[in-house]
Amino acid sequence: MPDSVFPAGPVFGPDSLVIDIDGGAPGDPAVGVHIRPDALNAGLAAAGQPTRYYFQPPRVTVATRSGSSDLDFSATAMVRAPVTPQPEYLGGSCTFACTAALPDGAEARIVQKLTDHDHADPPARIASLFAHGPGSPAPELVMVPITANAVSCVVEHPPSGPGPLLMSVQGGSGGGIDIQARSSFLVSFSPAAAEAVVTNLRDAAAPPFLVRNVLTEQFDTGRATITTEVDVDIEKLHGVFAAAVPPGEPWPGDGAAAAAYRAALTAGAVRTHVTGTGPTSTVGPVLLGSSVTAWLSDTDELRKVVFSLAKGSLFDVTDADAPQAGQGAPPAPAWWTEVFGDARVTLKNEAPTGGVHLQQVLITQGTVTVERTIEGGLAEVAAAARTELDKYLTVIAI
Repeated sequence: MPDSVFPAGPVFGPDSLVIDIDGGAPGDPAVGVHIRPDALNAGLAAAGQPTRYYFQPPRVTVATRSGSSDLDFSATAMVRAPVTPQPEYLGGSCTFACTAALPDGAEARIVQKLTDHDHADPPARIASLFAHGPGSPAPELVMVPITANAVSCVVEHPPSGPGPLLMSVQGGSGGGIDIQARSSFLVSFSPAAAEAVVTNLRDAAAPPFLVRNVLTEQFDTGRATITTEVDVDIEKLHGVFAAAVPPGEPWPGDGAAAAAYRAALTAGAVRTHVTGTGPTSTVGPVLLGSSVTAWLSDTDELRKVVFSLAKGSLFDVTDADAPQAGQGAPPAPAWWTEVFGDARVTLKNEAPTGGVHLQQVLITQGTVTVERTIEGGLAEVAAAARTELDKYLTVIAI
């Protein structure tokens, strides 16, 4: 094996090793972190170089302020003066930032577990890539490469309350793609919403927000070459897509395109046959079992193939700009934009007939990308408000 071996990226497929770490605060439950080995770890180990591993961000948490251990959250409520035991709320707002980073010290603990082999046995398909041996250089741990991060903040309305909890969410729909994956939000409150948030914080309860990150993660086939034969039943695909987004309504919607694609796989409107070639240590019957085939069939690359094949038969595409995502809604996925750009896209009213099937062969060697969703509420704010409410809540009498 030559000395000039370089990491390729996390090995593709559904398999990973799960290592539990502390949640980050006393009493927090353990968090399972999925660890992926580099696709060329065996070669790195043989060349005497550090093996490399990649963690997948497990959740979204509230970030801390720069240079401080305080949470990056601040809520302001306005009430009418003079303040009474039952104040009249006029409105308010809050700002906060979230991150997908691991808790402090977690990366070092994971590296130690990898070094000591203090973990469960990895899945058989990737076991040979956990190649760190005695006397080898310390393994490296980095985050799985993220090429896009579509962020949304959802307001979780309670079933009842003093009035409509109207909240307007503003924030960059594209979150960070570095190891922090940081996103910031501004939420404006109606009077009833301001009262609800203040009540929550004073009761040491979390504000009713759910932050959702759709991460586009990048993997690598290593020295394997994957061949995917795609067959699309156009008439059946129209029926599946119409059930997801009715004809005339704009695509892709909030995750609708990805959900419709998966439904098409389940319904048999899209069929794939996947084979692989390469060194026997990399490709074989275990590698291309049903779970790996299913994973490969849901990559961004396959989605682009299917929607490109169906574009002319199923969709009306105009040059008009696509409708802007609503407040708090993520932008169109990168794979969708590569097919349709910024055009307005709607499903045609009439389904094609005649049993038309369209086929294409996709050859994959190197990188593949897959979407994965993580989310989290603001539980950390509730815990902090229990002991330091004044840091996070300001009430102004007007």
